Order: sequence, then C-alpha cells, then structure tokens
Amino acid sequence: MNKYIALALFACFSFRLMSQTEKLSLKEAIISAQKTSPSYYRAINLAENRYWNYRQFRASLLPQLNLSGSLPNYSSAIDVVTLDDGTFGFAEREQLFLSSSLSLDQNIALTGGRLSLISSLQRSNVYSPTNRTSYFSTPISLSYFQPMFLYNDLKWNKKIQPIAYEESQRAYIEDLENIANETTSLYFQALSSSINKRIAEQNLKNNDTIYKISVGRYNLGKIAENDLLQIELNLLNAENALTNASLNYEVAAQNLKRFLNIPTDQELDLAIPWEVPEVEVDLPTALSEAKANRAVVLEFRRRRLEADQQVAQARGNTNYNFNLSANFGLSRQAGDFQTVYQDPFLQQQNIVVGVNIPLIDWGQARSQVRRAKANRELAEVNIQQDEVNFEQEIFLQVMQFNAQYQRLQIAAKADTVAQKRYEVARQRYLTGKISITDINIAQSEKDGAKQSYIFELQRFWNNYYNLRRLCLYDFKRKQKINYLAEFLN
Repeated sequence: MNKYIALALFACFSFRLMSQTEKLSLKEAIISAQKTSPSYYRAINLAENRYWNYRQFRASLLPQLNLSGSLPNYSSAIDVVTLDDGTFGFAEREQLFLSSSLSLDQNIALTGGRLSLISSLQRSNVYSPTNRTSYFSTPISLSYFQPMFLYNDLKWNKKIQPIAYEESQRAYIEDLENIANETTSLYFQALSSSINKRIAEQNLKNNDTIYKISVGRYNLGKIAENDLLQIELNLLNAENALTNASLNYEVAAQNLKRFLNIPTDQELDLAIPWEVPEVEVDLPTALSEAKANRAVVLEFRRRRLEADQQVAQARGNTNYNFNLSANFGLSRQAGDFQTVYQDPFLQQQNIVVGVNIPLIDWGQARSQVRRAKANRELAEVNIQQDEVNFEQEIFLQVMQFNAQYQRLQIAAKADTVAQKRYEVARQRYLTGKISITDINIAQSEKDGAKQSYIFELQRFWNNYYNLRRLCLYDFKRKQKINYLAEFLN
C-alpha cells in the first residue's frame, strides 16, 4: 500500500472520537445488505418468480394425470312430446346421470399436438316415465389432437424458456452485485458526512484556541481589531459548520441504517476502507468474462429467437389451417355394472380433419408475414446496437478503473501534504509569523484535500464493484462470481 495512503489514513483516524458504538466496515455492510436489505428482498422475490415460471413450463412438458366427472347430474322436468296421432302432450321426465373419466395427457413438442390416454365410465338412471339403469364404459381410448402444422408454439418455447431461465439466474447475481454498489454509495455518504463532522469539530476547537490566544494578543496590542474580528467570525462560522455537518451526518447515517436494517438509535463507527485491491484489469479478460457471464448476452440470444418466433407465428396464422383430431378406443354398453366391463368390446374410431384455405385474402397473409420480417430486422438492428453499447461500457469502465488507482494515490498524498501544511501554518500563526488570511487558506486546503481523498476512495470502490457487476467476475480472486448456491439452498 502506498505510504501516502497510509499517512492519510492515520490523519483520518485522528478525528475519531472515543465512544461505545458499533464498528462497521464496508465489507461487513455489503454482506449485511446482500442478506437483509430491501434491495435483496426485491432481488430474491424476482428470482423466485422467474424460477417458478420456468418450473411451470417444465411441468407442462411432463404427462398430466387428470380426473374429471359429473357427480351427479340430476334433472326433473315436464316436457312437451308429440303423440302418435300427431298431437302434443306432456310427459314427466326424471333422470340421474353420473360420469367420470381418467386421462393421461402428454404434449408433443415435436409436432405441438397433444396425445391422451382416457378411461371413462357413465351411468344413467331414468326414473320416469320408465324405470331403468344403463352403463356405458370406455376402458381405454387413445386420442391425438393436432391444432395446426404451420406453427408449433411448444417447440419455440423449448428453445426460449431455458435461455430465459439462465438469463434470470445471471440477473440475480447482477442484482446482488448491484446491491454492493448501492451499499458503497450509502456507506461513503455516511462516512464522508462523519469525517466532515469531525473536521468541523476539530476546526471549531482550533478556531476557539486561536481566538482565545488572539484576544490576549489584541489586549497586548500585537494584532489589530480587524484581525480579531476576523478570527471571531471564523469561530462563528466554525460553529455553524459543525451544526450543518452534524445534521448532514444524521441524515446520511439514518439512510444507511435503514438500508441495512440497523436500529435507528444505534451509533455507527464507520471504518475507512483504505486497503484497496491492487489489480490491473486488462480489457480482453474483462470482455471475455462479461460475454461468458452476463445476463444481457443471453438476452440478445433470446430477443433474436423471439423475433424469429414472431415470423414463424405470422406464417402459421395466415388462415391456411390444417387441424387433425383422431381417436381410437373400446367401449361397451350394459344394464348393470358387473357386465359393462366384460367382453366383447366394440371398437370406436373417430377422425376429423379440418381444413381452411382462403381463396382470396387480398394480400392479408403476405402483409402479416412481411410486417413480422420487418420487425425482426428492426430487432436485429437494435440488438447489434445494444451489443456495441455493451462492449463500449466494459471498455470505459476498465479504463476508468485502471486510472482510478493513480488518482487515489495522488489524493492521498495531497491530503497528507495539506494536513502537514496546516499544522505548520497553525504553529507559525501562534508565533505571529503569518496572518490570519494565511491560516484560513491552509485550513480550507486541508479540509478540501481530506474531502477529495474520501471522494476518490469512494469512486474507486464504486468503480470496483461496478466492474464486478458488469463482468460478474472477481478480478482479485480471478474467479467467476456466483451466489446461486445460496439462492437454491
């Protein structure tokens, strides 16, 4: 670690007040946020929804066992009937109908049709005008339904849904890495406000000391009244700065505590994350890992498939339809339950072929397909532009991250120099060798250098975690980032 950063750190710690507070580091804050923050619960809820959507799709590919029936269907009415002589009469009708069926259904991804194996039993009780009971059984029936041959929705979903699911898994990892970036921003807002508060406290103490000494020097006639008034104004400004800094710190600290689910009355002692990882990120590695790990890369593939799906659907929905429904089974009718399942069974077959061929559609079908193709071309242009933006974002982030470490070193050195200069200027003022204007300048530069160092430190950590999110790769450990094991458990 650069010696200037270490010296700057030592200067920062000199502002700490001794109190019974909970110490919190940036790493601890990130770990806590990735388990308890509102952003985490949003990420886990979204990931679970995507997971169960995929599970529902996978379940639709498996055989479905269904039980259906009518238990019972009772009716009693007086109907108008035609008598033998052609006149009308009224007859009372009362009957009970019971039915049940058990079916095993399987969607066929290759064709988009549905194959069903069915067994059913029906019972009919007529109480009026005659009393009789009959049974009708279909021990086994095999049927197949094919809605259309031109478009297979199930086949396209088998291509798209696995990609969408893997995309959601990577998006979950990105969400957690984004939480790290969000936590870093909140952490440094509170840390910066805390340091500004300590600076204000120290400045107030220094100005109070200078004022008391200046009063004595004024009484001895060593300084003019104008200088004393200026020193008194500095003291009042220092008091006002401390009030504002305290308020800003409370607001920033409360925001951080709410995000981390820390009690609002708990005092925080935020550690400065000065131990930054010394890594040099090369662009080819960053691009390679981003393309292998990011959800957006899968999104590009999914969007291309969805555009192709829209074209296929447009071609299939051109009113040129060919539907097929076929059934083969065994059945028997009997007057009692004991014989309804005895041989011989009668075969039953049913085949329905539906055809719809528009003779004149005035170019309607062609327009529909051409529109879908135009939309696909537009989607391809947008995807290609997004791919360029994707690579450009990685390039800019790598360049910014590699340059940030040098900026941080310069800021740390400037902070150390400004701190030493202020101490020298303060001692020289107390001995009467410089004016109040000189010490005011030294104090302003000291405070500005401290704030610049903290700002550059925040930029470094934001760039670091943003680069991790963009590549889903830990450049320090040289391994892929993966939280899926925790999610699945």
